[in-house]
Amino acid sequence: GAPDRGRSALDAVELTDIGANYLREHVPSDVRIHYTIVDGGVAPNIVPDKAVVWYYMRAFSREVVENVYERLVKVGKGAAMMTETELEIDFKGGCYESTMNSVLADTLQKSLKECPRDEWTKEELEFAEEINKTTGKIYDNAVKQDGFELLHSGVYELTRCGHFGSTDVGDVQHIVPCVQVMTATCNLAAPGHSWQITACAGMSIGHKGMLYGAKVLAATASKLVDDPALVEKAKEEWNERMHGDTYHCPIPEEIPIPQPQK
Repeated sequence: GAPDRGRSALDAVELTDIGANYLREHVPSDVRIHYTIVDGGVAPNIVPDKAVVWYYMRAFSREVVENVYERLVKVGKGAAMMTETELEIDFKGGCYESTMNSVLADTLQKSLKECPRDEWTKEELEFAEEINKTTGKIYDNAVKQDGFELLHSGVYELTRCGHFGSTDVGDVQHIVPCVQVMTATCNLAAPGHSWQITACAGMSIGHKGMLYGAKVLAATASKLVDDPALVEKAKEEWNERMHGDTYHCPIPEEIPIPQPQK
């Protein structure tokens, strides 16, 4: 009954989002800023005393992420000042960019080509075809391409750019030489982060891709054990790429370490 006496936390969240969208023009082109409002108040006629917006921020380097993060925090502080509210930051986590090691990648590539892979069964191909059809235009466009498969069965050349999405494998790669592999575990037309991927991962399609990946990793490890010179070459490349930089954990020390459930 007295909105003039209220101070809206939701106003602050919306102003933060507006500021973040204006910020997009003034950040490097590889920066991605994702957000969703997970708590916007109780009811339209009640001034929200609490509101929550959840942000993801990504870029091709940790340095850029940290710089843009600091700028986003300033946006939030400004929004709090404008609305006479208080800003609380719940830092969820962070990771470094991935960086491919070409020595290990070449060794892994050999293992990919050498390790036998189980053929897709008739049942799996039929399942993939039905799942592909649910993706609409993605499937229609893929069918037009020469050599389209329901399930991928070949071996691509490993990329050297090292960008495999947001993963803490990047943290490992800034501590020791490291390489990662991706295998086919879903229908070819499945969009990322979709129910189609989940459906395939829960059946033999996903299982085969997982086991093939395990075999490739084991074969690569065996090659490195048998040829220590490869390990030394991988270390030399890693040292050169790091340029003397040292790894700094992006997770603040005040964040408690998750404890296992008893």
